[in-house]
Amino acid sequence: MINPVYGGSTFKDASKGLWTWAGNYRDSKGMNHTKRISAKTKKGLNKKVADFFTKQNDERNQEQDITLKKWLEQWLEEIVQPSVKHKTYATYKQRLTYASNIIGGRRLKTITSFELQSFFNALKKSDSISSKGLAASNINQIRSYLKIALDAAIEHGYLIRNPVKGTKPLKGCKKEIIVIDEEQVNTLLHIAKSGTYITYGVQNPKCIYYNQGTEYLNHCCYNFVNLALASGMRFGELCGLKWESIDFENCMINVKEQLLTSNDRLQYFDTPKSRTSRRHISIDDNTISELKEFKEYQQEYAKILGDKFYNENDLVFTNGFGKPMDRSNFVSYRFRKMLGAAGIPKGFTVHSLRHTHATLLLKNKVDLKAVSERLGHSSPDITLKIYYHLLGSMEKEAPTAWQKIISVAKDEERQ
Repeated sequence: MINPVYGGSTFKDASKGLWTWAGNYRDSKGMNHTKRISAKTKKGLNKKVADFFTKQNDERNQEQDITLKKWLEQWLEEIVQPSVKHKTYATYKQRLTYASNIIGGRRLKTITSFELQSFFNALKKSDSISSKGLAASNINQIRSYLKIALDAAIEHGYLIRNPVKGTKPLKGCKKEIIVIDEEQVNTLLHIAKSGTYITYGVQNPKCIYYNQGTEYLNHCCYNFVNLALASGMRFGELCGLKWESIDFENCMINVKEQLLTSNDRLQYFDTPKSRTSRRHISIDDNTISELKEFKEYQQEYAKILGDKFYNENDLVFTNGFGKPMDRSNFVSYRFRKMLGAAGIPKGFTVHSLRHTHATLLLKNKVDLKAVSERLGHSSPDITLKIYYHLLGSMEKEAPTAWQKIISVAKDEERQ
């Protein structure tokens, strides 16, 4: 007789002359299934059903002893990867590699909050990959991703409680946003346009080899920096910008895709970072005029190079052969030299061009909502959170502004 613990029903199929058991079971991942097992004899059926449930129990016990590393691999592959952008998936995977490498061998259900807190604290001293520790912000990001992964483990029956919830985020100094003022912007643009920065830091400038490619990159990199400052676009959005996305007549840019680089150095096009990142940005006449001139210059340069210049995606900004710009090459061989020649303080990055755009607009009384929309933020609250330091300095101007308001009112009253 079949063990009643298995449930289901047993009957004989007269047409086939077989004994059959039909019932439900739960697999190792907690999912319910329907199963039919048949045999020539009732005794043979009993053995088959017993063997089947023994196997299921063995698999379930094995799954319950799953390690942290194994679960993170399954979660990333089966749950995260199909539902997020490639860049987001790569970030999750890269961050959680620290957990997999250091405590990945621990059985999932035995990991404690104290153990995880020690792990997070240790990352600040050394990340096990290099002798240098991680910044608190990076460690807190790892903590956040691990919490999401273990919440999913609870949903799938591998855990009862999430040990990350018993840990505390690490305190750290918030990274200061470095921006430049109007005078520094003009200096940077002047240096970038002149192309003289290319010899910055070079002991013997005569060693620099100039050709048409050098001149093309001078024009390209100047327009890249100029548009970054004029639009507040992200680096990937600028790299992925195509000529068809620039409306010269209406002085408008349509941001509809970006060019990103994966961890294995492969470049690919993707939709913008978020829904609100798909946007139209109005551009000043001078910048539009310079872009129009650069387009004509690029076309003439392409004719000179012939087949050697292959801009298959019709990109605005390319390397000397029409391929997409490479971030590391741009920063190392162009941008840092521009900054050095212009005397821009250390800590100013490519992304600082975006911060400078926003800061100068807010400083000149442009509406917060308008600035937020130009940047592609999901709400003005995000913009306010990032640039609150600027608004704090503007608060000092409030008494003077109020005094002017009252003075005007009093003058009107006297009249």
